[in-house]
Amino acid sequence: MAKKIVSHSGLRIQQALSKSGSDNVDKLVPKLAKTGPWNPWVVFRDSDTACPVELYRKLMSSTPPNPAFLLRIVHPMSEGWLMADAQSFSQYFKVPVNKIPADTETLTHAKRHLLSLCIKSRSVNIRNDVVRPDGTTGPLYAPRINDFAEKYWDVRTAAQNSPSLHRALARLEELRSFLLTR
Repeated sequence: MAKKIVSHSGLRIQQALSKSGSDNVDKLVPKLAKTGPWNPWVVFRDSDTACPVELYRKLMSSTPPNPAFLLRIVHPMSEGWLMADAQSFSQYFKVPVNKIPADTETLTHAKRHLLSLCIKSRSVNIRNDVVRPDGTTGPLYAPRINDFAEKYWDVRTAAQNSPSLHRALARLEELRSFLLTR
């Protein structure tokens, strides 16, 4: 998903880091934020149940301002941004579009909601790949999510339904402008 958002903004990714777990991301933020303008970084981090504003302040409190570093708090979870393109999500995951909330940012646990939708998917493959019978993530959860994000998810449509994604795109445009003028 991050690659799609960044490329949608006209930026190229030279190196992508995927850290499992928010604690690992949190430890990396101060280091990446201190890099110079010749080495820009964009970090996406789910807010989970935390207040996004407070989480941002906490993560950035010890770092000096850096126009080449962008931390975006995904509210509440990246799955919410994916479901914000309800039509594409419905078609790919074979779930009724009317079961996808119009405002995915009000979901307290977007991933859990996504799993609850997929466990009732009309597609046996989606059900088996994405979610286990006990409601936890299935064996092909990440590949399916990545396939959807890369090939079917419409960032522009999702941003119209997700204020936090809309703000992230605006900040990426500012970063792009900064990088073009230096």
